[in-house]
Amino acid sequence: MNTEIHSIKQIPKYRDRAVTWFASKWGIDRKEYEKSFDDCLSRNNALPQWYVLLDEFGEIAGGCGLIQNDFIDRTDLFPYLCALFIEPRVRGRALGSALLYHVRREGAKLGFQKLYLCTDHTSYYERYGWRFIGTGHNVGGGTSRIYEAETIREEKLENMSSFFAARADQYDEHMLNGVKGCREGYVKMARMIPKSCETLLDLGCGTGLELDEIFKAFPNFQVTGIDLTKEMLEKLKQKYPGKSMKLICGDYFRVPFGTERYDCAVSFQTMHHFSHEMKAELYGKILRSLKPGGIYIECDYMVEKQEEENFYYSENARLRKEQHIPEGAFCHYDTPCTMANQMLLLKSAGFEKAIPAFRLENTAIITANKGKEASFPFSAGP
Repeated sequence: MNTEIHSIKQIPKYRDRAVTWFASKWGIDRKEYEKSFDDCLSRNNALPQWYVLLDEFGEIAGGCGLIQNDFIDRTDLFPYLCALFIEPRVRGRALGSALLYHVRREGAKLGFQKLYLCTDHTSYYERYGWRFIGTGHNVGGGTSRIYEAETIREEKLENMSSFFAARADQYDEHMLNGVKGCREGYVKMARMIPKSCETLLDLGCGTGLELDEIFKAFPNFQVTGIDLTKEMLEKLKQKYPGKSMKLICGDYFRVPFGTERYDCAVSFQTMHHFSHEMKAELYGKILRSLKPGGIYIECDYMVEKQEEENFYYSENARLRKEQHIPEGAFCHYDTPCTMANQMLLLKSAGFEKAIPAFRLENTAIITANKGKEASFPFSAGP
């Protein structure tokens, strides 16, 4: 189902319909909404603002507002996101998160640094970057939890190679200390490699942080590393000048892997930039490159809920469309999958087993095994 978010200023003909819809969802006198909507439409002020989510038939499927105060005693805080509601018929499609991010972007355009909201929920908003900051008293005498979130300046997508080239000097520090679970993930990945392995394919090897741990256990490994960014590969060369490494600066979707050449293949925090279709083809290519009984170990950024995955993919599509990025161009934007979907993709590629092996926050590891008698569901390619 296709949906679009509109400011009521863009579609003033929806004024009466939207007033009725919000009043019915929240049980508040429609006169309150009428006044706020009229102020939004007739005044050239930053507040109030109202947004509606329309389905493909032009029906209201969700909405929210941005107002000065949401009946709470913390008048020193503003603006407040209010009246967020998604119709039950369309829930489970990340539409609530889409509205939340849309309003944070709109808040930035209006000149605000932060937004606030009042709620009785204790876990929903945290998933989307909102932080609990205290409790306020509302006009009815009760209390509400107050959350805040920074507004979002529109993200300019960068070319993938250029993005990492500009950050090569800070990359190790960021991954080890800035991404929860990576420091532990490097150690876990090395321990999952069978002792019988002698040859390794490392996809998106970067500066070789995963190799730091792997070489401790396998000092004589023959490694083929592939990465888009020559600045990252230069860092890796400087770390291990004496190791048996073949480093290839290129696109691992296009670089030939060969057939049954490796005992083990790994990737660390690289697959979450690509579509399901691209990964499915790549996994088939990895499978063909492994010897019978070989293992593929993937550590990646993986989300827990399908609605989170849906949101990131839809945001990526929106940004690429708005910024006129050609189809197939590699740009840096995170599109993490759920662990369940990653395992399904690996199994669809022909791996005999794909099992979860580690998770800390959103850093997760899956291991996938190639059977002794492999079948190749994809046509042979590079």
